[in-house]
Amino acid sequence: MKIKNKVLKVSTAIALSLSLAMPMATFAAGPKVKYTQPGVTVQSDAAFVRYVSVEDIKNSLKDKGPINVSFDIDDTLLFSSQYFQYGKTVLTPGSFDFLKDQKFWDYVALEGDSHSIPKLSAKELIKMHMERGDNIYFITGRTRGSMYKEGYLDKTANNLKNYFEMKEVNPIEYTAETPRDGFKYDKSYYIKKHNVSIHYGDSDDDVLAAREAGARPIRLFRAPNSTNMPLPQAGGYGEEVLRNSAF
Repeated sequence: MKIKNKVLKVSTAIALSLSLAMPMATFAAGPKVKYTQPGVTVQSDAAFVRYVSVEDIKNSLKDKGPINVSFDIDDTLLFSSQYFQYGKTVLTPGSFDFLKDQKFWDYVALEGDSHSIPKLSAKELIKMHMERGDNIYFITGRTRGSMYKEGYLDKTANNLKNYFEMKEVNPIEYTAETPRDGFKYDKSYYIKKHNVSIHYGDSDDDVLAAREAGARPIRLFRAPNSTNMPLPQAGGYGEEVLRNSAF
């Protein structure tokens, strides 16, 4: 009986490990592009990666007036994996089919990220840009809640405003409902539309979309306990990587 219990415990642990390691499904992702050099994850390090601090970014902009900057939301500004874990374990157990269900996105919209955790590194970044007088946009691959119209502030936008102590906030841009308009990557359209100079994100598509739209990409680390696995290789395209940005 003791042997059976041990086997059961080991099997359960393996199953849990595999479940947590499942990659997040992505929709309308851009074409895969090979890294041009070795990169890093938050669990590794490499001297050849172009690390920057918030102060470094500020200094690089000292001779420029106010600019437009944009941020991805999930794993860049907020730790929001709990919503996606709920979808994977409760709504469509063992699969990511919930990402295609408007009911899931309505649930996220109604909760308004009230259970998400703002990243300290993002707070520091946004504070710096606000002090400079820069205009900030939020661009996400999420699907808009069906109760909200385009151009209106939703609960997530209001929570971002509160989390990052912003006086005003622009409506969130949802790329899931927007045509690429000839671009390879979803976020390129909005980066170009808003004349963004710097785009911040955790994913490969964030970096590649910024470059496609003519913006400067800066990568933030994805937290190692995110449900969005595997971790991307930050700096793998030679882009700048914000130090200590996993939290």
